[in-house]
Amino acid sequence: MQYDERSNGQEISAKIGEEFEVALSETRTSGYQWSVTEKGEPIVELLSDTTIANAGAVGGEGHHLSRFRAASPGEAKLAFEYSRPWEKSAKPTRTFTLKVRVS
Repeated sequence: MQYDERSNGQEISAKIGEEFEVALSETRTSGYQWSVTEKGEPIVELLSDTTIANAGAVGGEGHHLSRFRAASPGEAKLAFEYSRPWEKSAKPTRTFTLKVRVS
C-alpha cells in the first residue's frame, strides 16, 4: 500500500510483516527535501529511504519514498519534515504524520 500527502494526519492499520510506502513530492533542486523525524520504532521498521528525481526539466518535482514494515503489535507515529537541511533554525515548510496501528 502507498500513502501520500492526502493521508497526512490519518491512522492506518497494518498486520505484522506487511510493508507499505510513504511517497511525498519534493523539489530538491530548490534545496527542500523530506526527512524522517520519527520512524515508529520498534513497532514499525524503516526499510528504505530514497529520492526519485524528476526525469523532465530541471527544477521539476520528484518524490521522496520511504518504505516501512510492520514489525510488532502496537501503535506508532511516523513523522516527516520538509525543509532545507542547512537552515537549522527555520521551521519546516511542510510536515507529514501518519499513525500506524499494527495487529
